[in-house]
Amino acid sequence: MTQHTVLEQAAQWLKDADGIVVCAANGLSMAEGFAILRPSPWFDSRFSDFVQKYGIRTPLQGLQTSFPRPEEFSRFYSRLISEIHYDKPVSPVMDTLHSICSLHPTFVLTTNVEDRFVQAGFPEQSVFYLEGRLTHRADHTPLQKQDLAEITSGDQLETAGYPDSRQFQEKLRDLNRFLAAHPRFVILELGVSAGNGFLRPLISQMLQAFPASRLAEFNLQPNPVPVQIRHRVVQVDGDLEQNLDGLARILLPEASGSQDGTSYRVGVI
Repeated sequence: MTQHTVLEQAAQWLKDADGIVVCAANGLSMAEGFAILRPSPWFDSRFSDFVQKYGIRTPLQGLQTSFPRPEEFSRFYSRLISEIHYDKPVSPVMDTLHSICSLHPTFVLTTNVEDRFVQAGFPEQSVFYLEGRLTHRADHTPLQKQDLAEITSGDQLETAGYPDSRQFQEKLRDLNRFLAAHPRFVILELGVSAGNGFLRPLISQMLQAFPASRLAEFNLQPNPVPVQIRHRVVQVDGDLEQNLDGLARILLPEASGSQDGTSYRVGVI
């Protein structure tokens, strides 16, 4: 099938659905202009001092580094989360995604820890940060920008041990209630690698438990699909931002937007 054909198939499935489950990972972060797990020119230019002094090449490596002084962790963390959250406006790709999801009730599952979904307008109660957020303390209270210097260790952040928390179990119950209420949901998979240990098993479980559900996969490269569910999966590979923009043009022709990168944003979820 051509790229336009698979986008039309994904659009039709979304139109026919009664709910949307967004499953997003590092590929979506990269579409927003930064990479958490991989070396990148973005990181090298903004953290050249840490690259030269400590040999740190990725944000994740920096967050896991044992610095000689707590103040160094604080300096690294404060700059990182300011760059990717507090000082970063809502991106065109998140605007477009928000508009697509305005079609149906939506629940978000993400392993991205930079807390971009609520910032983009998705309701807090409908977003499940599977590995916690860098914008919250270990007690799950939100951090204000002026408080970032107080964080001197990764153990002080929600990302430390979040899957073992009561809050994680409550979010899991919220997810199960959503799925039961919207059994004809479409999973909108965004930038999830085959090796993602959180999202890939969840996606398989959801497809198995709900036979009327479908999967629209938007990744740089397609992931392997079991033969028995191949008819319930459409794979759109290539540039994530361009493909989401193309999907929005099919789904929301009445909305403002164009092929020059102007984003879509209609309604609220």
